[in-house]
Amino acid sequence: MKKWFVLPVALFSFSAFGQASIAYYPWQDYFLTVSTNPTRAVWLDFRLQTNTLLGQFNTAVVPLINVKRAPTYQIYLGPGVEFSAVNAALGNEFLQNASFHVGTRISPFAVAPNFQVAFELAPTVNVNNESGVLRSRLGFAYIFRKRKTAAVNP
Repeated sequence: MKKWFVLPVALFSFSAFGQASIAYYPWQDYFLTVSTNPTRAVWLDFRLQTNTLLGQFNTAVVPLINVKRAPTYQIYLGPGVEFSAVNAALGNEFLQNASFHVGTRISPFAVAPNFQVAFELAPTVNVNNESGVLRSRLGFAYIFRKRKTAAVNP
């Protein structure tokens, strides 16, 4: 069970030395996300549900593709899989949901281009195909960019 936690953390720790992003969706599902560089054409989002300590400690992995990128916004989409190691330890299903995400991140302030407002729609289906729901999320994101070094002329 440790490998399911260590592997995603290791993948994202490598991106932390370069460009990475964190986001928080404080309404409805309460997700904290860590992403690889969201300004690239393809990026990966790792999500932790934070509304409870262990009761619904769901984790999601979402590979995303930027469909449209501009200096002040981006539009993305991609599939996602949600799983729960806690539920698996209790004898329940490891895989919880499958989803498809369509969203946008907008940089509303020219003085703070790394700050973004995120909005997302995600039709989600239980892996047993018993039920489905359309989730909408509103949150905030921050992109950690590499510092640009000025060229030194000798």
